[in-house]
Amino acid sequence: MNDSIEPIFIIGDVHGCYKTLLALIELFPNKQNSKICFVGDLINKGENSSDVLDFVIENNYDCVLGNHELFMIEDLPLILEDEEYIKKSPWVLNYGGDKTLQSYKNSSKLRTHLEYLNSLPLYLEYKNFILNDRYLVVSHSQVENKWQYRDYPLNSKEYKNFKNTLLNVRNKKFDNKEIFNVFGHTPISKVEINEYKANIDLGCVYGITGNGLCALEFPSLKIFTQKNIE
Repeated sequence: MNDSIEPIFIIGDVHGCYKTLLALIELFPNKQNSKICFVGDLINKGENSSDVLDFVIENNYDCVLGNHELFMIEDLPLILEDEEYIKKSPWVLNYGGDKTLQSYKNSSKLRTHLEYLNSLPLYLEYKNFILNDRYLVVSHSQVENKWQYRDYPLNSKEYKNFKNTLLNVRNKKFDNKEIFNVFGHTPISKVEINEYKANIDLGCVYGITGNGLCALEFPSLKIFTQKNIE
């Protein structure tokens, strides 16, 4: 990597922990002016999903689609069309969507944020960020052995398998050689890094670790953590 290129900070699953997110970013050398990318799951479970989305959008930070964004994308239009659907919405009943809805004061912002969520990419490639001849790829969950299917037609079985892997797969091991994959999705008590991947989800919203919310500086692999202060 060219030394003149500023580092990028990849932030783990936020899940509506807005105050903790702000405190974490204050630890970065350039604070809110840093180059930042999120691994998805900005929303649900925590109390302040609307504020988190406002903050990410206003600062034009990078973010990839997480499975919790997909839950909202799938169910929110049905709720906006028929309020009775909220009583049977999997997003609301099972995945913390109730907390997300409670963080909004009006449906106008809900619609604006839904449009933003629909624009999120499944993964992001940063080919100018390189570590040991591997360029950076950020996804929600690990790309595993499905990376080869990324350019297949969207309606193909291979691409659907690829998408499901990047949103839902846990604890698989596969080295794609050319990339260094940073992701979240699976809460762990300590950041897991090897020569080809890093899981940075410390389960902030669940309180399973005293480390709270995590960020990884790339390519230095320096770790920043902030305890949950919600």
